[in-house]
Amino acid sequence: MNIISVGVNHKTAPIEIRERIALSEVQNKEFITDLISSGLAHEAMVLSTCNRTEVYVVPAMSEVTGEYLKDYLIAYKDARKEVRPEHFFSRFYCGTARHLFEVSSAIDSLVLGEGQILGQVKDAYRIAAEVQAAGILITRLCHTAFSVAKKVKTKTKIMEGAVSVSYAAVELAQKIFSNLSMKKILLIGAGETGELAAKHMCQKNARNIVITNRTLSKAEALAEELGTGKVLPFESYKEHLHEFDIIITAVSTKEYVLREAEMHQSMQKRRLKPVIILDLGLPRNVDPDISRLQNMFLKDIDALKHIIDKNLERRRAELPKVHSIIEEELVSFGQWINTLKVRPTIVDLQSKFIEIKEKELERYRYKVSEEELRRMEHLTDRILKKILHHPIKMLKAPIDTSDSIPSRVNLVRNIFDLEEPNQ
Repeated sequence: MNIISVGVNHKTAPIEIRERIALSEVQNKEFITDLISSGLAHEAMVLSTCNRTEVYVVPAMSEVTGEYLKDYLIAYKDARKEVRPEHFFSRFYCGTARHLFEVSSAIDSLVLGEGQILGQVKDAYRIAAEVQAAGILITRLCHTAFSVAKKVKTKTKIMEGAVSVSYAAVELAQKIFSNLSMKKILLIGAGETGELAAKHMCQKNARNIVITNRTLSKAEALAEELGTGKVLPFESYKEHLHEFDIIITAVSTKEYVLREAEMHQSMQKRRLKPVIILDLGLPRNVDPDISRLQNMFLKDIDALKHIIDKNLERRRAELPKVHSIIEEELVSFGQWINTLKVRPTIVDLQSKFIEIKEKELERYRYKVSEEELRRMEHLTDRILKKILHHPIKMLKAPIDTSDSIPSRVNLVRNIFDLEEPNQ
């Protein structure tokens, strides 16, 4: 009983290969349905994101190996000219389980501790379940992976601390102004970086965000999406600088959008009340001389990256704890797999002794009273339970490797003269 995983990810293949092999949800369903209906797999699941496309399969035929699945996926995507087997990784048995546990707990992500991947793993399982491709093995594997991710999130700090420029900016603002809901925020620029910063601000309970952008429609669209945003014409934002406690700049320009003289006037109007300026532009959007003004806190990308590096260092320090959680769950999962392997022998063993008991009792059915027969049944049940206790316990006992399972099963089947089990 094996679980094979093959795939491409950010460690094994460049982005153009990952894009070429990626599967949409429709393709995902079609691909795993084909594997099942063609008799190649008992169970199948595909995890496909921008950074990885991974296939998890319980093979139904000995020919279905890792190499076979690589070729099958390449052929399905008609990508033989671009994609080679060397772009793939392969995992088997507990290696597959370990890999999915690491993926789900976000330590195999492009950004260490990036929590979005767990939702993507859950989507992959949902898709497999919808087309009835997730059986007992993949279901147990995925639910164990979900449990691992939950433990990692609650028992470690692997997901704490900002590791993106936008989030680091917001985290810094919250450290200086603990209650962002009481602060007025100006966002200069409604591009991707500015949008992320604004959304992070909202997640930290910011309720008063004003957006200005050269293209007014983009500012209006972002304000509507945020639900709490307002719009300020780009031509007039400098007239209102004194109103804001936090200013975030994220525009593409060669000229400064904020200069020292403008901010000096703004600070006089504010009576030197503190202001944070978060310059997310590259090249810089803000005159660095502004940092010399009293109660003016200016942070650019380099300063924010320093925060990110520190946070990543702290996350890496949590890796031993994460690996310990994974190893513990991996042992339990392996023992459960072994239990599945010995279950047919346990069932056959119990059935044989029950059959012997019933044949022997049948000889006395009309020789003793019903009360005496019930006592005999009760007595034989107790005897059988004690006789079978040790061999069943031995079959279920934890082992170091799966290689000893066949020998243990064969020993019991030979001792008790059990027929070969149906595969």
